[in-house]
Amino acid sequence: MSRCVPFIVNLFGFMLMDFVAVAQTDRPTPADETKGQPASSDELTAAPQSSGAAATERAEDLARIEKLEAQVAELTAQAEEDELQAIIAEAEAEAKAPEDEDKPEEREFLWGALALQKLNPEISVSGDVLLGVIIDRTKFYAGVDDRSQFALREVGFQIQHVLDPYSMFKAAINFYPEPTPGVQVEEVYMTWFGILPSLSLTVGRFRQNFGIINRWHGHDLDQTNYPLAMTGTLGDNGLNQTGFVLKWFMPPIVAHANELTIEITNGENETLFAGEFFSIPTAMAHLKNYYDLSEDTYLELGLSGIWGMNNKRGFIDTTDRLADEDWRQTIAAGADLTIHWSPAERAKYTSFTWRTEGYFVRKETTDDLEDIATGWAESDRERISWGAFSYLDYQLGASWYIGVRGDIVLPTVRVNDRLAWDVVPYVTFWQSEFVYLRLEYQYGARLPFTRPDGTLGRRTDNRVMLQIDFAAGPHKHKKY
Repeated sequence: MSRCVPFIVNLFGFMLMDFVAVAQTDRPTPADETKGQPASSDELTAAPQSSGAAATERAEDLARIEKLEAQVAELTAQAEEDELQAIIAEAEAEAKAPEDEDKPEEREFLWGALALQKLNPEISVSGDVLLGVIIDRTKFYAGVDDRSQFALREVGFQIQHVLDPYSMFKAAINFYPEPTPGVQVEEVYMTWFGILPSLSLTVGRFRQNFGIINRWHGHDLDQTNYPLAMTGTLGDNGLNQTGFVLKWFMPPIVAHANELTIEITNGENETLFAGEFFSIPTAMAHLKNYYDLSEDTYLELGLSGIWGMNNKRGFIDTTDRLADEDWRQTIAAGADLTIHWSPAERAKYTSFTWRTEGYFVRKETTDDLEDIATGWAESDRERISWGAFSYLDYQLGASWYIGVRGDIVLPTVRVNDRLAWDVVPYVTFWQSEFVYLRLEYQYGARLPFTRPDGTLGRRTDNRVMLQIDFAAGPHKHKKY
């Protein structure tokens, strides 16, 4: 625009010069008026009128000339101002522009060294400290290994690394300093993505996708421990075995999203199966259905089922020959339901979760020595167990959560048919995404146990616990 203004000014100047020249050319001079024949009387009468008209026309021409000159002056001033602003802007841009310089060889070498660090896996460390105070009228313990104490329950190492564009690796190794020191390889597996459209393959040791909670690590739970209903039916550590997983992200059928998981693993679980590494494999399937109920609310519904054998090879009481056993099957089924609400405009400050899971186990048994020793002998050679839990979790603010969980279970491994139950209210403070503190109260009738004298005891749970949990590294606390 600033370049066009001088051109317009010049154009107006030329037009003004032409206009003045034309006006001077067309105006009659006194010499022209006196040339020729003498004027008639009529012409002498009209002469004063013509002189008046010419004067008026001359005045109008002068007014137009002054107007054009004013416009030319204004446009000239505007052009000079625009040109000055353009020069200033160009100078400022020059001053702000970074200087181009060649990178020295040392910088290129350092960049290459940083790239080599990407070949190292991401390592995180988590720690779980628990202060538990058992409330009782006469004592502060509920068993030989269950006392009021301040314990470092777990130190976990989480390792993960993207191996290449097609696969990744994850591992979780836990150290248990107290009360009995030990090490557990909780997960070590490798996953290939996209071997077929929407299909992935995982091979290794992993927590199985039976329901929702069984898949989570201990430091990721919404309460201090796994639900009593889950541990009572599936075992203290849940389903955690070695094998392979096929996961298919299905096209939407009834729900807005569907996922089918098929798992084949060893029967290492002692509660449900043989409890041996080399055993008849177990087969498991889990179907997850996801629904968007509204912009702020979703529903997730899952169905699980697992099948395997629980035969154990052992010796008969007074002989040295192996027992010949009939096949004994175990079938377990589960259902899970989650409703989560979080308003989009306040997702950081408020949310609500309702989660429920139910379990059913049918385990064929035998009246061998192990069962007789525990006082168990059933004519139908079949044991039924079941359990369920439900909890509500509400976010009060950016860092505060409150909730309550209820459990009821008829355990798979038991000495009688009495139910166990508990109620667990809690409050959690998230100091950051790396650190949280949780105050929890547990009350209920826990699993029966056998006293040293052989009699049965029933433990009433009544305790207060303070949990302090941290995660250092990129893993953080995440549920997956």
